[in-house]
Amino acid sequence: MAEPIKFILKPTIGAMYDILHMEYCKVDGIKGIPAVNKLYVSPEHFDLKFKTTVRAMHPDIMLENLPALTLHTANATYNIPKYNAHFEGTIHMDATADQPFDLRFSKLTQSTLATDQQYFWRFIYPVDSNEWFLKIDAYPYNDDYGTSHFRNLIICDLDGHKMNLFASKVDDTNWMIIESTEPVTYEEMDHRVMSLTIALGFALGKRYGDYCFHVASDEPTFSQITGVEALALKETKGCPFRVLNHNNYWVELWLGEHEYQQYALDELKKQQTGEVRWYYNDDAALTMDAFNKLSQLCYTSNDMMLATSMLIDGTMMNIEYQKPFFHVVLETITSSLMKGEKISLPPTMPQEQYQNDVVPVLLEALNTIPGLTEEANRIFSQRIEHNLNTAPNANKLEICFPKFGYTLSEADGEAIKKRNSTFHGHLSNDEQLLRNQYNDMLAMSLRLHKLCSILLLKAAGFSGKVLNNEVLFGMKAACERKESVYIEI
Repeated sequence: MAEPIKFILKPTIGAMYDILHMEYCKVDGIKGIPAVNKLYVSPEHFDLKFKTTVRAMHPDIMLENLPALTLHTANATYNIPKYNAHFEGTIHMDATADQPFDLRFSKLTQSTLATDQQYFWRFIYPVDSNEWFLKIDAYPYNDDYGTSHFRNLIICDLDGHKMNLFASKVDDTNWMIIESTEPVTYEEMDHRVMSLTIALGFALGKRYGDYCFHVASDEPTFSQITGVEALALKETKGCPFRVLNHNNYWVELWLGEHEYQQYALDELKKQQTGEVRWYYNDDAALTMDAFNKLSQLCYTSNDMMLATSMLIDGTMMNIEYQKPFFHVVLETITSSLMKGEKISLPPTMPQEQYQNDVVPVLLEALNTIPGLTEEANRIFSQRIEHNLNTAPNANKLEICFPKFGYTLSEADGEAIKKRNSTFHGHLSNDEQLLRNQYNDMLAMSLRLHKLCSILLLKAAGFSGKVLNNEVLFGMKAACERKESVYIEI
């Protein structure tokens, strides 16, 4: 890029501030809410707080599901959908005394927005500072606040649809902004943004949430804003099992937990030469092309999008649930890749040989079984002719790894082969106390998460280092095998 792109942000931030700083609004749809009130924005919900008496609010506080509401401010009018709001907290039945009230809701839409119309959209999330700085290859950009941003702008391409993803800091708050470069419907924009945020969340190790602003404009520069919507989301959470790690400092701290991890710590320190320790691990950075391919995988397949999201959310589950969860993820990613890459699973033996030499013998043997019902004979005949030469599922889950350039270890293969056992209800060993099996369960979960992540990254064209969480978390079996804390893929 010869010249950095300049983005106009002030009108967008101003539209968001009208909601973030909302107070003294008039509420239509229920009676009794005074004009002295203030909006509070939190993860998972918004609260309009005020003080008044039960006598002034009755009977609206008795409604379980509130009707559609309208909020009028000095600058705009906003709608809360029917049944979206409710009163939160304890209502004291002293009818004459002022008490705090809390009107809670999760969606607020400016009345100027038309739901079925195409706009230029910006979806905006609160994020940490330097969210993907030096973690994803990115371009510089400038904004109308006079700030120059280095390695911040990610230009995305989803089936030929260009999207811009960048971050900006305003008044000590960092915002991630994802914008369309063409007019699209809300549904299409939402699908694109889900693909990008899930791919980004997988790469950085977090589930994005808290709340989001949807800012619409008829202008590609967003110099004027048509309308804005605020949506409460689940709380942002970090993913404990990191895949791409860019900071070796905390890896060294974790590797000092157990004596049997010392070999991995020595190996890591040997790679850092010179008098000045350089902790940044640039081999774990995603190129923009790899990030685009990862986003594209999510964009073109809902199954792949869900599987990638499950890799993030699954790490936050209890250990005993993770093994079957990640087996599902591995099967979903494999099935999606096989379909997209037109990869077919080879039969157990050559199909022509099976049809000529095996099927006639089995059918003849089937017909000699006494007392076999007609229905049973029909079902077994179909299976002999069509299913028996199909390779087992473990082979299916292994086939994509060599296709994308990764060689499975013996321990990897063993983890995959436990798929059938897991799916048939054998989640643990009944001969041992469940509490004594937690380390084995965690080790299996860490390995399956690693395999799912490697397959996803290789399909996106990534080459570099991924973190071996079994070694990082001190799983003794992996350390006894002298596995490296980083795996080159």
